[in-house]
Amino acid sequence: MQSLRLTTPLLLVTTLALAAGCGDSTGNEEGSEETAETGNTSEPTDGGCVEGEEVSEPITADTTWSCDKTLAGLVYVQDGATLTIDPGVTIRGKSGSALIIAQGGKLEAAGTKEAPIVFTSSQPDGQRAPGNWGGVVFLGRAHTNLGGGVGQAEGLSENAAYGGDEDDYNCGTLKWVRVEFAGFELTTDNELNGVTFYSCGTGTTVDYLQVHMGQDDGVEWFGGGFDAKHIIVTGAQDDSLDIDQGFNGTVQYVLIQQDPGIGNYCFEVSNQDINLDATPRTAPTVCNATCIGTGDANETKSAGLKLKEGTNGEFYNSIFMNFKGGWVDLTEKATEDQADAGKIKLMNDLFFQPGSVPYVTGEGSVFDLLAFVEDPANMNQIAVDPTLTSTEWLAPNPQPRDGSPVLGAAGSFAKCEATDYIGAVKDSAGDWTTGWTIWAPN
Repeated sequence: MQSLRLTTPLLLVTTLALAAGCGDSTGNEEGSEETAETGNTSEPTDGGCVEGEEVSEPITADTTWSCDKTLAGLVYVQDGATLTIDPGVTIRGKSGSALIIAQGGKLEAAGTKEAPIVFTSSQPDGQRAPGNWGGVVFLGRAHTNLGGGVGQAEGLSENAAYGGDEDDYNCGTLKWVRVEFAGFELTTDNELNGVTFYSCGTGTTVDYLQVHMGQDDGVEWFGGGFDAKHIIVTGAQDDSLDIDQGFNGTVQYVLIQQDPGIGNYCFEVSNQDINLDATPRTAPTVCNATCIGTGDANETKSAGLKLKEGTNGEFYNSIFMNFKGGWVDLTEKATEDQADAGKIKLMNDLFFQPGSVPYVTGEGSVFDLLAFVEDPANMNQIAVDPTLTSTEWLAPNPQPRDGSPVLGAAGSFAKCEATDYIGAVKDSAGDWTTGWTIWAPN
């Protein structure tokens, strides 16, 4: 089963990139003297499209990468520059490298199902591992609920500012993109995530994104707000999706699979750790997620949904299953108050195979989380097997089997696209998780 679901081999991806031609939008021929690092032309350049060329300098003008590149260090796309990456291109990151899109810069990475854009380790196949390189970081100008409305990105010493009042800010595009083996530790306890969105606004496009085998979180949002679809996180060593500092977008069609040996929450949703009542509050809407935990075999922190620090949030038509820890963990009085006020909603979800304690509240809390989740008005299915085709590690198949309780069970919610099923996928005809993804462990 696993071999049938492996994505396009790396050799074929490289071949597709070469087949697309090594020229760029300016018509430069292969072997041109211009480099992506000089950034001294008004038209896009591609460094002569030298296959596998190392990039270490900032990108200061519009640039197109049509062939594979290697990141050597922290590579910034600076204010006023747009980096465009063509379908089928592979970007390999050396240890300590990352691609960082500074405020005013933009990344346009639009692959296709047949030729996804891949960010991966520079190590050979079979020797790759979480944390081999950094990841992709976007720094935008939409809102954050930090004091003063601005912040500094974790672990970055320069060009680290994010935040502002441009809620339509466009950080760029990630479409049919994979980010693999990321999470290098920049400073002590500051690992990069696979992809980090700092204050990216509604102009940002994210659709068909997989983050695979990262050392920290899969995807993290700090503030901002945009809608994202078709997100896969496999093997994140910390949280799979981490949402903070006032993010208020909608995320729909999500597949999460935790490594049986390590993993934290499928979703960790926080308002702000210094001021739990900071506004705008974090308020994501999540629809049609399938979260498959680590199971009971190892001592992990695996759990479903963590709500904390006064957050809001809505979770609809989703599956939470197979955790070492609980289904839902809701802590701090500020968060309980938001739940009591109807600002947290868990409706038409399915919960299966929790750890020994399915619901977790803070020490000394009297909040009845069980009653909150299992209120019949919420229409949740409790301790019900969704009968998915496979939850095997690195061979997931989230398609529900015939007769599954998730089929025909979806509710209709204003911020979600209408579906007639719970979870990420309905059937083989609509299985968007195949053909462009990776399940390899290294």
